Amino acid sequence: ADERLHLDHGTYKHSAKNLVRTEYGLDENNLQAFLGLTDQLAYIFPVKADNVIDYDNPFMRPIFPQVLYENFFKGPQSFALRYAASFPVAHGRKEIPIGMLCLVTTAIYMALHDIAYENDRLSIQRKAASWDAEYADVMRFLVALKNRSPYGFSTMMAKLYEQASHGQQLQSRVNRVRDALAKINFDKLGTGSL
Repeated sequence: ADERLHLDHGTYKHSAKNLVRTEYGLDENNLQAFLGLTDQLAYIFPVKADNVIDYDNPFMRPIFPQVLYENFFKGPQSFALRYAASFPVAHGRKEIPIGMLCLVTTAIYMALHDIAYENDRLSIQRKAASWDAEYADVMRFLVALKNRSPYGFSTMMAKLYEQASHGQQLQSRVNRVRDALAKINFDKLGTGSL
């Protein structure tokens, strides 16, 4: 699936930016909040009722499945419908591909960045460098997480898939045709009445 993901930073960031202010409770004067959220990837972790970061559940903030849905699952021509077979399956469950989660996470980071630095416009080159650096950090984090706890990682990615897909069981067009053909008794084909 990674090779099918078009790297249109603006599209991903725009969908994230619409949700970031609400998710993180940000307003125009957010430099300190941004620095706190981005320190040690704190923005990827949910916050418990007592306002303590829940380090045991990365990517379980509601914004992650929301941005995944908006960019990859929404609509009849969605990426998820067109490329359903591209989603990895582990332990009998479909999962979000690592590259997809990296794109969404980086878009959320850049949306946070833009809100925090609204009055300080970065050059396109500096924004691209920030995007690339955050994507690389998130990728390293996910790979390390997968290496340390393969089953926990798989459970997290499957949960994100379930939430982002809104529980839809997506099936590629190729699989639909294959499955329909598998049900036909070709010895009896055309022998029925109308």
